[in-house]
Amino acid sequence: MKRKVQYLALVLMSTVLMMNLASCSQVSLPMYTTVAASSAETEPVVTVPQETTGALQDTLPEVKSVTLQDLQKELTLANYPIVDGSTATIPLAIGLVQKITGCTEAEAEETIAFNTTDNSYYAMDEGVSDLLLVYPPAAPTIAELDVFNRMDMREIGLDALVFIVNEDNPIDSLTSEQIRDIYSGRITNWSEVGGADSEIVPFQRPELSGSQTLMLTLMMKDTVMMAPSTETVAASMADVIDDIAAYNNSANAIGYSVYYYAKNMYEQPGLKFIAVDGVLPSSETIGSREYGYGSPFYAVIPLDPDPLARDIIEWLLTDDGQQLIKDMGYVPIKSVA
Repeated sequence: MKRKVQYLALVLMSTVLMMNLASCSQVSLPMYTTVAASSAETEPVVTVPQETTGALQDTLPEVKSVTLQDLQKELTLANYPIVDGSTATIPLAIGLVQKITGCTEAEAEETIAFNTTDNSYYAMDEGVSDLLLVYPPAAPTIAELDVFNRMDMREIGLDALVFIVNEDNPIDSLTSEQIRDIYSGRITNWSEVGGADSEIVPFQRPELSGSQTLMLTLMMKDTVMMAPSTETVAASMADVIDDIAAYNNSANAIGYSVYYYAKNMYEQPGLKFIAVDGVLPSSETIGSREYGYGSPFYAVIPLDPDPLARDIIEWLLTDDGQQLIKDMGYVPIKSVA
């Protein structure tokens, strides 16, 4: 009788184990797609998650809803996470510190020391920072750091690659193909696109700058970008705007930046945005995706994050957090009043 009971118990345990294994046999995996970034030298093909919010977002555990009041109870200037990121997100970082801690703008500015886009990803990889407010990384950075699999990246807002010319230039709109032809060297005179008979001077940004990454991935794609001359490479986003405005006091120059920076951080008189494929960039056309060269920017934390940094991200994705992003002049990732 004892042996019979032991046998029945063993059968029952085996049945339960098999049921548990069956329930775990299907695992939902993130989908991937292949994206190629082009430059004067052919860069490696890099796989990035099809979901632009990051491959890991759907697999991370859900966290409690975070309110501004929760953050204000938890955070002070003394324990505020170390934040890094892109030049164009510095105003957001400052506004966020003020909103959460109640500090002055001057006090908030003292907490900010951004390394720029790709440098900030490397800083996080080295454990220097807790939270990034940042634009997409360049292909070499993605490949070297395996960014989308080793960091938790959340889309929090939208910006766009925009093209700038002197306001004296009669050209108000270019097609995508014309822009690619200008930056590949196939079109060299404004008369070829309906403008004056004058040489086109196309300014570029250095490799691993945020706007250069957008130019290569969104606009150039498989078209190889021509090698620039030394005088047409602008070291900073401010430099490219200054260079276009000052170049021989003429309307020859064209350059590119991100919308928020050129519109809100370093607007220069005498310059104008041009429409691309007939659509002029604005907060409205970027938010509606009518303007075809929009791109998300992210809040990023390590996979083993500072809990306070994680709470900040969760709040930024709430309606109140998205409203702050809108109030700061950015385009939120979702519609808010």
